Amino acid sequence: MSEPITVRVWSDFVCPWCYIGLQEVKKLRREFDIEVDWKPYFLRPETPPEGLPLPAHIREKLKDPNYPLKVRAAEAGLKMVYGEIIPSTRRAHQATEYARTQGKLEPYHSAILRRYWSEGQDLWQWDTLRGAAEEAGLDPDALQRAVESGQFEKVVEDSVREAREMGVSAVPTFVLGDRFGIQGAQDYSVFRQAMERLGAKPRPAT
Repeated sequence: MSEPITVRVWSDFVCPWCYIGLQEVKKLRREFDIEVDWKPYFLRPETPPEGLPLPAHIREKLKDPNYPLKVRAAEAGLKMVYGEIIPSTRRAHQATEYARTQGKLEPYHSAILRRYWSEGQDLWQWDTLRGAAEEAGLDPDALQRAVESGQFEKVVEDSVREAREMGVSAVPTFVLGDRFGIQGAQDYSVFRQAMERLGAKPRPAT
């Protein structure tokens, strides 16, 4: 029996294309035997705890109903909430690394993305992070204690630095089977083609 193919994804929670990319990963999981490793990245490392205003040029793009992001989100059936403030994702990434240690990386990561992009929740607030913990089957008190202790700060910073050293400069960035790199939330056909080139066999129909 062949080993599952590892799909590593560098992403940041405030990246809307990362939310769309999550949907492509879900499709991959349904069709192929894969293991997904979500890796942290800071799109805006300078963001303070109170967040930063959404840039004017992005606000203008969002007014266009044919803006590619809005079209892809609609195609994926995603409700998108576009806030006026971009929050810091440092706490959310640290909380996600705690979830990794508890074997809950994927459900926690997914819950955070949905809470931010579909529900408009603030990623810096403990209510958001604790709610995602409960949803993923984690103890919210244990998660908050772990993050507040600072034990995951270096883990996240080291991972982000490693990404930059590897040449990751935009998110989402996908590496499939340690062989094929895909930048951006491409159409699903691009992912499927890469999986086929890796020799991945589709899951049997149920």
